[in-house]
Amino acid sequence: MHMLKFFLSIFVAAWFVVSAPEISQAGSLLQDLENALMCKCDDKCGKVLINCTCSTSDKTRAKFTKLLDSGLTVDQIIKSQVDKYGETVLSAPTKFGFNLTAWVMPFVALIAGGVGVRKIINSWIGKKQKPDSEDVPEEKSATPGKYSKRLQDELDGIEL
Repeated sequence: MHMLKFFLSIFVAAWFVVSAPEISQAGSLLQDLENALMCKCDDKCGKVLINCTCSTSDKTRAKFTKLLDSGLTVDQIIKSQVDKYGETVLSAPTKFGFNLTAWVMPFVALIAGGVGVRKIINSWIGKKQKPDSEDVPEEKSATPGKYSKRLQDELDGIEL
């Protein structure tokens, strides 16, 4: 009797080890599917399916689980949903055609904004900087200031 329990426990443990990857793979496929699609509930919540908690999302998850168990791939299920609801069911736009602009424009705007901010900062810094003594003629560098030409004329007019 003791040997029978031992072999039974080894059989059950081996069954769990063998079936665990299938269970985790099915869960992973369902998560991939939920991340790729939006919830199509009556409330029009606008959430990705994996984040939605409404009753429609629970029904959709059950339906997708049955479809995955029947042998369909994630791509086939996504294609069937796009055929049924259109591209609005996708959580991210496709990466071809006009939808490519949705991927490219944020980066273009970020770069353009950075260039614009840099030009503004450079113009502010340029106004505040005083010219170096190398760039200014020697006679002007000796008497800097707003009234330097008038002061130089007055000094030239004084006889020693």
